[in-house]
Amino acid sequence: MSKNISNITLHLYSLGSGAVGVKNLLFGSWLLVYFNQILGLEPLLASYALAVALIFDAISDPLVGAWSDRFKSVWGRRHPFIYFAIIPFGISAYYLYSVPSDTSQTTLFIKLLVTSILVRTFFTLYETPRAAIGPELIKDYERRNTLSGYGMLYGNMGLGIMTYAMLAFFLIETEEFTGSKAFLNPDAYPKLGILAFFLIIIFGLVSSLSTHKYIPQMIEPKRNNFNFKNFFNEILESLSNRNWLVLFTAGTILALNIGIFSSLDYYFNIYFWQWTPETISLFPIIIGIPVVLAGFFSAPLAKGKSKKKFAIGLFSINLIIEPMPIWLRLIDSYIPFQIFPSNGTDALWWVIITFLCISYFLRTAGFILVLSMIYDVVEDGQLSTGRRDEGLYLSANGFIQKIISGLGVVFVGFMLNFVGFDVKNPSIIEMQEPIYQLAYFQAILAPVLSLGSIVCLFFYNISKFSHEKTLKSLER
Repeated sequence: MSKNISNITLHLYSLGSGAVGVKNLLFGSWLLVYFNQILGLEPLLASYALAVALIFDAISDPLVGAWSDRFKSVWGRRHPFIYFAIIPFGISAYYLYSVPSDTSQTTLFIKLLVTSILVRTFFTLYETPRAAIGPELIKDYERRNTLSGYGMLYGNMGLGIMTYAMLAFFLIETEEFTGSKAFLNPDAYPKLGILAFFLIIIFGLVSSLSTHKYIPQMIEPKRNNFNFKNFFNEILESLSNRNWLVLFTAGTILALNIGIFSSLDYYFNIYFWQWTPETISLFPIIIGIPVVLAGFFSAPLAKGKSKKKFAIGLFSINLIIEPMPIWLRLIDSYIPFQIFPSNGTDALWWVIITFLCISYFLRTAGFILVLSMIYDVVEDGQLSTGRRDEGLYLSANGFIQKIISGLGVVFVGFMLNFVGFDVKNPSIIEMQEPIYQLAYFQAILAPVLSLGSIVCLFFYNISKFSHEKTLKSLER
């Protein structure tokens, strides 16, 4: 079937990943800034709400994946889920950032809890079946790198559009909110929710409609009598696949690292680097360049090479690059001379953007290969179970994405409470000690988590040769 899928169709299908980027941004640092620094919700309560939503999500992901693998309808097994979920997903995303009528701790906690669960539930119903369409359409070992690259490209595009709009157009300085305090302008955040609604609808419809014509060619599940016991036994059997477990563990650790970094991002922008929204408004555009390059060139660069070894190499380099600016700033406080540019200088802007561009290229290219490796697990699992469980296996990718925007935020919420970020609209000066405590925490934890994920990848054992051998066995 892969021969029938044009690059245009792949682009349109992959555009659906833009909704993933939108969701990741909504659950990133903006959410904590909005509920903690603007609305006044205690970070500990925010963490509890987000943790409950994430636990609920962890249960629903494999269930929806397995359900979509076995669902039968005139519109196939995937598309009905997507069509059902698109609009509720957009609406719930809007309400996540809507202005509450009551700002008591109880009301804010309930609002965050309920809207988080709704967004994550409808996202699962949308993304898990949508992501499963990819490996069903593309079975070629090398072309799956391209498929994964396009998905990563458009996922970051969705995130970049949201970030740029927020920094350049929504976070406008006023007499009350000047300089770095412009990040705390409450008028900006409901606008972010409105933009999210429209982008999710557009991305979702374009993606699902682009593959609708292929429904008759897609694999239909067998008509078996449904049995809950058999259903759960099949899930456990599929998820016991060694290669899937390796990738899931590595991806989860990597995602946790990214989630912590991104959740702290704007706290560092406000209090550590002391930037204004205007100063960094070009960041999402400039960072988009290495992301685009990674999306387009990861597949050619990895062609003929081991996906595993290439990914390990990329992540190993990024282990050093990603936390380097924070390390250098912290080192400055211990030596008699300055090695890192001061806040407010043009040099700092250029140094930070250089490190970010390198890191984003390495990280994106690495994740592209990991996702492609998850695709290859589908046939590996089919050989042992006799079932094609794209939805179930790709639910891992969905959950990894949620770790980025979920567990990282939960963890950071506890850290913010521990170091003293529990003050509504604090000054830059009074937050210097807490932000430096967070900097030490990040400088140590980031490389430890990166190293853990790299070690996991060594245990993955699907190669191009073994994958082609598996495909031949399945054709018999």
